[in-house]
This record gives sequence, structure tokens and C-alpha cells, in this order.
Amino acid sequence: MMLSLGFFGATALHFSLKAIVRKRVLDLFLALLMTSATAQAAQPVAADLFDQRASYISAVEKYAANRTTEADRLAKSLQDYPLYPYLQYHRLRVRLNNVSGKQMSQFAADHSTLPVSPLIFNRWLKQQGAKRRWKTFLKYYSGSENSELKCYHLRALYAVGRKTESLDQTTALWISPKSQPKACDPLFATWQSTSRFTQDIAWQRLHLAIQGNQRILARYLLRFFSGQNKKAADAYYLAHTQPTKLMGHSRFAKNTEKYRQIIQHGLIRLSKRQPANSARAWKKYQTTHTFSTSAASAIEEKIIVALAMEGEFPSEENRPNIQSPFAIDGIVEAALKNSRWRQLIYWIERLDQAESSKLRWQYWLARSLEMTGENQRSQAIFQSIAKERQYYGFLAAQRASLPAQLNANKITPESSAATKQIEAREDISRAVELFAVGDELNGRREWYQAKRTMKPSELQLLAYVALKMGRLFLAIQTANSAEAFDDLTLRFPLAFSPLFNAASHKNNTPSSLLRAITRQESAFQSRVTSSAGAQGLMQLMPATASLAARRAKLPKVRSGDLKTPAKNIALGSYHLTWLIQRFNGQRPLAIAAYNAGEHRVDRWIKDSSGTPIDIWIESIPFKETRNYVKNVLAFNVVYSNLLGTPVDILQESEKLLQPR
Repeated sequence: MMLSLGFFGATALHFSLKAIVRKRVLDLFLALLMTSATAQAAQPVAADLFDQRASYISAVEKYAANRTTEADRLAKSLQDYPLYPYLQYHRLRVRLNNVSGKQMSQFAADHSTLPVSPLIFNRWLKQQGAKRRWKTFLKYYSGSENSELKCYHLRALYAVGRKTESLDQTTALWISPKSQPKACDPLFATWQSTSRFTQDIAWQRLHLAIQGNQRILARYLLRFFSGQNKKAADAYYLAHTQPTKLMGHSRFAKNTEKYRQIIQHGLIRLSKRQPANSARAWKKYQTTHTFSTSAASAIEEKIIVALAMEGEFPSEENRPNIQSPFAIDGIVEAALKNSRWRQLIYWIERLDQAESSKLRWQYWLARSLEMTGENQRSQAIFQSIAKERQYYGFLAAQRASLPAQLNANKITPESSAATKQIEAREDISRAVELFAVGDELNGRREWYQAKRTMKPSELQLLAYVALKMGRLFLAIQTANSAEAFDDLTLRFPLAFSPLFNAASHKNNTPSSLLRAITRQESAFQSRVTSSAGAQGLMQLMPATASLAARRAKLPKVRSGDLKTPAKNIALGSYHLTWLIQRFNGQRPLAIAAYNAGEHRVDRWIKDSSGTPIDIWIESIPFKETRNYVKNVLAFNVVYSNLLGTPVDILQESEKLLQPR
């Protein structure tokens, strides 16, 4: 798992109400008094607030257990508590089947600012649709982007006699590049029995499905075609799944709009793996089919870029004819991939100004000039971009023999009246309390909704609120939203120092690198689980953690261990150190293996001995891993400086790829 510099959306962290209630009061009290992960001392929680939190948790549990009278009694005593609206939400949530439209509308009106209000309202509406309470549904439905609700709406219209209106709107709903919810099936069945459903309509959806690489849906749609349309649809599916079939022309001989569409798609698909064959096939189809100028240009550009990726660049006399930004961008990437330095210089200078001025291309322009002997010009560029706190800026600083620049700038919000105003906002007060009682999911919903209403200066202050709570991921993410990129206190927190220092000492791996991996992997979320199943601060898969434990002769990994910071860091740091040793001390390879697996890296470095490491990093086939390695190396420079042990981005032994 990894977090890019922009970060992924928040992971939905569910909490168990019963587990929370079973926790001893002492545990809750201690949790509220713990020092934050940022090493800032938390203020003691007032006794009344402590009592309110405990009562809130108990009330939510009682609602979940259907002990409504007891829960209502507790709720009555919490009317001045910021989370009182959530007690009303939980009361509705557990008895949603019995809630009337009037009650639901009243809740939505009373709590229109709660993020959960539209969610529970839509859940209630879906229940009305599922139970075919069409009049009730229509009375309270006011529009939605949710496909299931849209289908229930059209079904409701049909059921109350507004059939033409319903079926006329169904066409646009059916033409979707993705499969639609099962709630739509009765509607679609009725619609398909009318004259509105034609093979031309089916072709529109087939086209969208194939363009979106929705193979299962595309194959399903083939059943709706017959005669010549069936042949065309089969040919389209074949061109997508087996583009080499375009080398034989008989299946695609008709010079019609559909077949030109098929050929264009297939040749572009073929160019990605067999550009020479795609070019040969295109030469033939140009003589048999009448492609539009735009279609011909799209095909030719894709083939030109694909050939360049294989090392076959446009001739000098043909260079001026290539004008499209897509083609120029692609050829630049191809020149870099193939280390064709003079080609790279030429095509970087052909990029539009906004693209060519990016640090990445400025760095590679300087490297190309360096490789072709223009050292004075290359050094001037290196010195210019070495001022930037970024991967390419750090690489440039090293090549120019300059120290890395952090350009740090922080604010001191603790005494700021503006910060206190933000903390006093109802939505932020609710978010803070939701985090305090363990409701991560709704806490984040409140936080993200509040963020959308704030200016950058307010967001930076809000990030410090997150930092004070020990919510490091939110601090980092909110600082990025504020574009407070130079506030390193927020963006690179020095958390879990004793654990990282102990792991660093034990494994002889710099704590700055361990922190950099953690910053990239989880942004210091100790209990997060990725969609792939990686867990905890350093995002270890259970199988990898068990292997690391055996190698390190540590106790067997048990359920929950990876969400314990001490155990996660101990195992993750050992695994990273083992990978560094496996790849002869070359950290970029170990970092890539930490993300993508050691055997993939073995394949990527095969026959690449002696390759400059910055070039090898650019050639990593997986974009995710490529960016991951760049980020971790850059984060390591930042953390090494923050910890007072500055290092270059690459060690001397890492500048060239070494054989294993």
C-alpha cells in the first residue's frame, strides 16, 4: 500500500459499539489523557466532558441493543453535548424500517448540516423503493446521483401511471459503461420490450463498455445484437481482447462507421505491444477504409509514440510534422526510457512551456546536457532546481554538490484566536468528539465536509487541530489541502520516536528511512488496513509480517499485532533492512521491493547492471512503485535533516545499479 503526495481518500474505519462499551472506564480516561503521537501534551479532559463521552457511548450501545427507553433517558441528559444530533441519528438508524416519511423529513430538516443526514435519508428511500411504496417514494424523492435511487424513481413513475415519462428517461440510464444495480433490472426489462430499445442503443453501450475495458459487461451486451450488427459487435469485442486479429483483414473489411471505429480501437490496442505490426496493419487499412482526419491522426500518434518506446524515433525530416501535445509528451517519455540523450534534449524543448518548466523535465534536460558534454549549462540548471524541496530538487542538489534545501516555514497557532474560532465551529466540535468516542468514520465525514467550506489559511489552522489530537494523517492531509507545503511540522511529524529509534538501533537502519516509509505507507495511521490487507504504520501484509518474524526470531504474529505500533515497527523495520541487505545495500531497490515485491524487482533489474539509478527509477514499469520510490527517497532527505543527520538523496554506492 502507499500514499502518494496527494493521498488517497479516507479509509472507512468502522468501530464496534459493544467493544467500546466493554472497555473499562479507566481505559477510556487514560486514553483521553494520553500524550498525542506528536509528543505534545494533551490537556486534561474536564470531568463533565468525560462523563458526557461515557454517557454518549452507553446511549449509542443501548440504541443498538433496542433498549430505546434507557437510551432516551441518557440522551435527554446530553442535549448540550456536541454529539446530541448523532444520538437522534442512531435512534433512527436502528429502527429505520418503522420510520415514517414525516419523521425522516423532520430529521433531515433539523440536522441538514450533518454528513449522515443525506446518507440515512437515501437509505430510507431505498427501503421504500425495495418495498414498492411508490407514492411515498415519489413524495420524498428530490433527485440523486445514485443509480439505485434513479432506478427506483423511474420504477415509481411507471407504477403510478407516468409510463412514457419513465421509459423515456430509462434510455440514458441504461447507456452506462458499468453494470447497473439489480434494482434497475425490472425497469430495464420493461424498457427493452418497447421500441425505444434498439441495436443502435445497444451499440452505444457496447462502445462505452469496451472503451472502459469492462470486458464482462461487453461480453454480456453481445446478446442484444443480430445479423450484421452481431458480426460487427463480435468484431469489436475481438479487436479489444485479441488486437492481433487486426493483422487479418477479412473480419474488418466493411468500410462503415462501426468498422472504422473498431479498427481504430484495435490498432491503438495493438500498438501498445506490437507497434511495428500495428504500423503495418494501419498502412493497409488506409488504402481500404476512409478514416476521418481526426481518427487517422489519433491512430498515427499512438503508433509513433509506441514505436519510439521501442527505440524507433521519428526521422529528422518528419519531426516538424509532429505537433500534438500527446505525441510530443509520449516521445519525451520514450527518449528518457531509452536514454537517448540528444532526442531527449530536442523533445523536451518541444514541450509546451508549462510542461517543460516542471522540475522533472528540467532535471532530465540537465542530465541530458551533462551526458552530451554541455556541463556548464547543465550545472546552471542543477543549481537552479536544487533550491526545491522535492525528489528532483534533491537529485539536482547532489549533482551540483549543494546541500538539500528544506525551505521550512511554520505558523504558531496555539495562541491564535482564529484557531479557537475554528475549534468552536459546530462541525469541528462534532468531529473532535466523534474521534474522542472512537467513531472514526463519522469523524472523518464531519472533517472532510468542514474542509470544503474553509479558506487555505483556515485549513492550515485546522491541520494544527488535527495535530493536537494526534490525528497525524488528518494533519498531513489537511496541510496539503491548505497548500501549506512548507509547514514541515504538519507535513512531516516526528511521531513514535522511541519506537523508530529502537528499531533503527537494532537493525542499523536510519530512523529517517523508517519514518519515510511510514509517512508514505500510512501517514502514521497505526490502525489502518489497506484494500489489499496491509496493516498498520508500515503497512505489512500478514504473510510478510509472519515471514519477517521467523527471520528475526521474533514471537509469532497474532491477530491485532500489526495494529500495535511497537510490533508493526519492529517487523516492518526488520523486513526493510532484510531487503536492503538482499539488494546489496542499494536502498532504491529495497524500497521498490517493499512496495512491489522482491521478485518483481529481480525482473526489473535483470541485465541492467551499471545503469544509473535515477534512470532505472524512471523505468520502473509500475507507476505506483515508481512514484513510491521517489517519494520515500525524498522523504528520507527531509527526515534526515529534521533529525539533524542530513544525507544526500543517494549514497555513493547507489548511483549505479549493482549486480546482485
